[in-house]
Amino acid sequence: MEKKIRIFSPIKIDACYDVVVVGGGLAGVMAAISAAREGCKVIIIEKHGCFGGMATSGLVFPFMRDTEYGSEAPVNAGLYSTLKEEIYSLGGSDAPNSRKYKEEFMKVALDRMIKKYGIKVLFHSKLCDVSVKDGEVKEIKIATVSGIVGIRGKVFIDATGNADLCAFAGFPYQLGREEDSLCQPMTLCFRFDNVDWSKYNTAEVNKLYRKFKEEGKIKNPREDVLRFKYPISSIMHMNTTRVVGLDPTNVEDVSEAEMTLREQMFEMYNFMRENVAGMESCELISSASEAGIRESRRIVGLTQITAEDILGTTKYEDSIARGAYEIDIHSPSGSGTFHARIPDNDYYTIPYRALIPEAARNVIAAGRSISTTHEALASVRIMPITSCMGEAPGIAASMAAQSEKDCRDVDVELLRSKIVSYGGLV
Repeated sequence: MEKKIRIFSPIKIDACYDVVVVGGGLAGVMAAISAAREGCKVIIIEKHGCFGGMATSGLVFPFMRDTEYGSEAPVNAGLYSTLKEEIYSLGGSDAPNSRKYKEEFMKVALDRMIKKYGIKVLFHSKLCDVSVKDGEVKEIKIATVSGIVGIRGKVFIDATGNADLCAFAGFPYQLGREEDSLCQPMTLCFRFDNVDWSKYNTAEVNKLYRKFKEEGKIKNPREDVLRFKYPISSIMHMNTTRVVGLDPTNVEDVSEAEMTLREQMFEMYNFMRENVAGMESCELISSASEAGIRESRRIVGLTQITAEDILGTTKYEDSIARGAYEIDIHSPSGSGTFHARIPDNDYYTIPYRALIPEAARNVIAAGRSISTTHEALASVRIMPITSCMGEAPGIAASMAAQSEKDCRDVDVELLRSKIVSYGGLV
């Protein structure tokens, strides 16, 4: 029988999409859904095999504060609330508004939310090139098992988290803190099973951990042990590793970080199992498929959010989302974590202008890569807020695509009214 020989040829996608979303974390998913909900032809591109980004592939857990301090009034709503309700309906949480979730259920919930609107999905696809002319992105290239594939669109949403699309397009950005470009540390989340919480004493564990650090038995630079109770009672979620001084946008640094973090995970496993009451029978059962990145590139936008805006609860006229989480800076250079709370019974807002790269015509940033200072990013970076900073760009992108306007020229009052009509808070 004659052998059938093939010569590889990359697939071609001839369609021109109204909105192209790069990145399928929570910001990207919300952006894709909100654009498709407005009647746009949308494609979403994700480097992993599931949606959710840090919440799923990164095992980041739980959702941080999504309400005001004091009053507990909601601050983050809209599609973010819809996601929590979907997770609950599948059995992945214990209440419709719970901030705790089982990420396997979240994956299914996000799939169903995307499918509902007929959005084109490309998993296992990584951005590798951007074609731009006079501030207008014409086409992007993605690396896939089917070869290098070109995707054309009218409006592009950069939901990569690292502002990859903006950076590859040549648009200016900032990296890390202003004085030395150091970013908040990368962290690998992981989990233990067979935990006896009745015997676990947080104060005693932290005391022993610090003693081991002083004696040189612990190499992890973090100052204490950060753990959370997972919705399965025998499981402990760990968010306690820390690698500092490495650049999360440098592939060599990221590769080194992943291996260093796994060593820290194993160090913590041995420390807990051998020395901590309630952990004698614990088992290391899972770790994230990628390190969590708190901070990397930030676009240079039409305006920049500052720490003063956060702590002073600034209310912008072009606000498209709210936040109430504290400024929470994990030291970029060693141990220690800085906290600064905003006032009780209040919130700050996210201006639309902070999502628009000043050099771009048809690009909107979604998620933590928006235009902020290092300090301000330490508040807006959390998933409830980035979800809302995804829903708004999706609507704005649909308005720009349908009106053939630059993204900076959309009717912001109409944008805000649309967000509210869908249950969002501005």
